Amino acid sequence: MAKRSMLSRIPLPSRVEHTLDSALDRALSVQRPAVLAYLDRMRKKNPKMTPGQVQEQLERHYRTAVMGVGGASGAAAAMPGVGTAASLASGAAEITAFVSASAMYVLALAELHSVPTGDPQLRRALVLSVLVGEGGAAVIAGETGGDPHWAKVLGRSTSKDKVSGINSRLGRMLVGRFGARQGALLFGRALPLGIGAGVGAAGNAVLAKGVIKSARRAFGPPPANFPARVVDATPA
Repeated sequence: MAKRSMLSRIPLPSRVEHTLDSALDRALSVQRPAVLAYLDRMRKKNPKMTPGQVQEQLERHYRTAVMGVGGASGAAAAMPGVGTAASLASGAAEITAFVSASAMYVLALAELHSVPTGDPQLRRALVLSVLVGEGGAAVIAGETGGDPHWAKVLGRSTSKDKVSGINSRLGRMLVGRFGARQGALLFGRALPLGIGAGVGAAGNAVLAKGVIKSARRAFGPPPANFPARVVDATPA
């Protein structure tokens, strides 16, 4: 408990906050065909997989990916001639990679659960709320009638103006909660003698566990059968 309290008091560097904002914008720019191709490649490798197995595979791929980029970023500090400033720059790039992997994971789940993602504001709300965690779930639940699996409700019946307001609140929460944890990890990754690699991998494993837990709550159990592809439409 004391260790968590100590980390929470580490201020979030301004450039980390900027990196977090730009990383989210870049991650959400991924086109739907790329998400569908990712799912198709996964199913092609094992055509007999059920939707539940695909969801488990998405979780494993996501966890492995973010642990890998966390360890690689932390390992930079162990390289001879790499100073703290360079290590922090590597950590900022790792934040971008983490957010990008998280967005791909969430949007792939949305496709698996037939949640439409054509509206950019809806895409942002889905990814932000999962990244923020319990606080994000509470914000969404308050706007969707308290449905325990709110992702489908959000995509089906929430007005564009309401989603925009939700995103404003979630954006502030992302910087205050997720951003503070990433800021603390960024300094941990910069530790020398290879310690940073362990901090990066372990820290991202903890963050990934929280994201997966939040996503399971948002989307609910996997569907019994693979749904028909949702056709994107221009939001009204």
